[in-house]
Amino acid sequence: MAEIFQRGVDVSRYQGQIDWNKVKAAGQQYAIVRAVSIRGSAPYVDPLFEQNIRQAAAAGLRVGVYYYTYATTEAQAIRELDTLLPQLEMIRQEGILPQYPIFVDVEDSSIAALGREQATRLALFAMNVLDQKGWYAGLYTYTFFAQNYLNMAELSGFPLFIADYRGYVGYEGPYEMWQFSSAGKVDGIAGNVDLSYSYVDFLPAIIAGGYNGFTPGPEMEPLTDARLEVFGEANTEYFTGPDVSQIAGRLPVGIYPALSRSMGSYNGFEWVTFQYQGAVWWTALLPDRTRLIVDTSCADQLALLQARIDEILAVTDSAAAQLRIIADELEQL
Repeated sequence: MAEIFQRGVDVSRYQGQIDWNKVKAAGQQYAIVRAVSIRGSAPYVDPLFEQNIRQAAAAGLRVGVYYYTYATTEAQAIRELDTLLPQLEMIRQEGILPQYPIFVDVEDSSIAALGREQATRLALFAMNVLDQKGWYAGLYTYTFFAQNYLNMAELSGFPLFIADYRGYVGYEGPYEMWQFSSAGKVDGIAGNVDLSYSYVDFLPAIIAGGYNGFTPGPEMEPLTDARLEVFGEANTEYFTGPDVSQIAGRLPVGIYPALSRSMGSYNGFEWVTFQYQGAVWWTALLPDRTRLIVDTSCADQLALLQARIDEILAVTDSAAAQLRIIADELEQL
């Protein structure tokens, strides 16, 4: 089995009021939040969508979105998407940028009744619309549905979030996330909640493609044996992308593995990507609070030390010259 990247929950109005700070403290790292479903024959916005996604993001969880589709025609799929897209735009304008995909939840019996070809076509249609609108789309379904009602090869261009509650995944194709329980217990959530694993950090691909409101980053130079040092008393913010509006949190003083640096300035800063708490983040190099430590050869280190000695001696000589001038002026008084 692949290494787990993060653990998380997926929620809707059925979980009621959630204490997201407790969910975070309980070790959950992301939340996939339902945005849209159907009531009667019309799409509607989950009444707790805005609250859940705002509070989950504020508590420090990564967030993604899903909507449960009942669409059996393209016209119905468009009605659902016309309800979903304004909600995605609303959170984007608030600065809540999903670091997980926007999942199309394809599992309803009405879609299964269409047959494999039509069900596949509708799933692909919805994900393509999301992609064209700038959202990083994915597919959610369960093993039996994937095996019997969808042509998964045609959908393989999008990440798969597979549900299977048997303690293993019976689906034999590739997948990026596994929902392993619908009866999980997490502090901060009353009753049962879906639990899942993510095996992928989607954020680099989301940023690189400019999806989910992120802007594509600068050209980056990989670093080897480099560290980011955070020092001083000034607050050092770190970000989900190379944009100061995308604040993820504040870094404690310390040293972190550095992965790459921008080749020149971008958005007014020189940027570094680094690892922190099992994920990749961005921060700006600022002389009063952050610097790169790059391991070099002994010869290079000696050269750097000599240069620093020369700087100190130059300052010392300058200070000595100024003292002599002052002494001469005092003798003339």
